[in-house]
Amino acid sequence: MKAKLFVSDIMQYHCKYLIIVFAVVFAVSCGGNRSQGQQTVEAPPAFVQEVPEGWESLMDGNTLAGWEVVRYGGEGEPYVKNGVFTLPMATSGMSTGICWVGDDFPVNNYVVYYEARRVEGNDIFAGMSFPYGDSFATLIFGGWAGIVSGLSCIDGKDASQNETTKHHYFKDNQWYPVQLRVTPDSIRATVDTVKVVDIATAGKQIHLRSGTFASGLTINSYLTTGEVRNIRLKRL
Repeated sequence: MKAKLFVSDIMQYHCKYLIIVFAVVFAVSCGGNRSQGQQTVEAPPAFVQEVPEGWESLMDGNTLAGWEVVRYGGEGEPYVKNGVFTLPMATSGMSTGICWVGDDFPVNNYVVYYEARRVEGNDIFAGMSFPYGDSFATLIFGGWAGIVSGLSCIDGKDASQNETTKHHYFKDNQWYPVQLRVTPDSIRATVDTVKVVDIATAGKQIHLRSGTFASGLTINSYLTTGEVRNIRLKRL
């Protein structure tokens, strides 16, 4: 009888031991699965852009730092993702824009470079208003239903009516390099391989089109969704 009880005790001991081992293995396994699950939802690394020597970056590629949303009324809400500013088509108004509010921006002797593309719509996808001395002007490309480029304004005439007026079609979803060079006696700009503006400014009145808002460097879309990246400045 005692032998039978002894065997029974041993069997109960081994059963308890196996249950404990199984519980430990299960707990470790679950912990590992949770760890793996956490790894799959980790935030992607911050975007890092390369800035050529002599240039200053005007965007960090991750936030709107240094920029302020321009409130035209009924505008879309600009946002940043993977190094790209998106200027969504305005929801009820006509324009969506951002204005530089970071470090002091020059009023002459500078170059601005950025890349832009049109995602939706058929009008201005990344027009730029910029300081020129004690005034401002606007570089337009892809305006007036997508084909007009030029400078607004010269002597009271906008980009569709003055000596800078050009007609060029820009494709959707294609990145175009944009470069603007401003000096006291000239304004020059290229979009891709198109020389949009090349004027001597002596004796000319350079100003914004009536109703255009600008208090510094401003980039905007008009009835269109545009994207902008690699915005940078070089002081001459």
